[in-house]
Amino acid sequence: MLVLLVFVAGCEGTIDKADKAFEAGNFDKAISLYRQSLEEKKHKAPEMAEIHFKIGRATDQLGKYDLAVDEYRTAVELKPDELKYYMAMADDLDRLGMYEEEVSVLRNVLILDKNNPHAEAMLGTSYAKLGQYMNALEEFKSALQHNPRDAQNYNNLGMVYDSLGDTEKAINFMEEGLKLSPDDNFTLQNIGAIYNKVKRYGDSARAYARLVKLKPEVAKFHNQLGIAYYNNGQYKQAYAEFKAVENIDAKFPGLQDNVKLAQRGMNRSAK
Repeated sequence: MLVLLVFVAGCEGTIDKADKAFEAGNFDKAISLYRQSLEEKKHKAPEMAEIHFKIGRATDQLGKYDLAVDEYRTAVELKPDELKYYMAMADDLDRLGMYEEEVSVLRNVLILDKNNPHAEAMLGTSYAKLGQYMNALEEFKSALQHNPRDAQNYNNLGMVYDSLGDTEKAINFMEEGLKLSPDDNFTLQNIGAIYNKVKRYGDSARAYARLVKLKPEVAKFHNQLGIAYYNNGQYKQAYAEFKAVENIDAKFPGLQDNVKLAQRGMNRSAK
């Protein structure tokens, strides 16, 4: 009896082997083992759904998003009340630029879980990418209502208002988001660009200066700060930022033109 117990404990199922292959980063092997498990035809529908989901996850890791979507679709057909299958499918549809289908999938999520702020934010993003800005506003506002501490939704609302031409509301929402998350990379970039567009160059420079402090190795941030300084008439500071760009990436687009503009500005100021 003891020998039998040891033997059983030492046995490893196909799915367990597949899971271990996945965790080890051997995704092709994991997919093969998951499919082998399906061929054994001993699973009920919910178990089969989970296996297809796992195949999708492994296929994702290989960058084959279209094939992963097929697996998630099958998982949903077998178990249509499992949210994570829909969310994984939506992520890949977004990667593939299939926004209309992503909208349909996310609507299904919100039928199952109507107060899901993550799904609402994803749906708002999909609508925005389709140019359906009023629908996007509705979803982002709902997401913010369900999760008022999510700084990214303030940024999302700001971007939509900017697309609609309402830069004042765009700035207001982004400033609220920065109160919650002062170092948010995306919000700082976006509000810096909007400040520049409405000629609030000092504010633009402050936003980009924070980015430079957070990520001094990124040439683009130094370049954006240099442009803000130049537009604000701070030519010496602009020149310093453009030279910082040069130290990071001497082939940065437009670099030499920007350096010359800053030099001319300094020359004018010296007269």
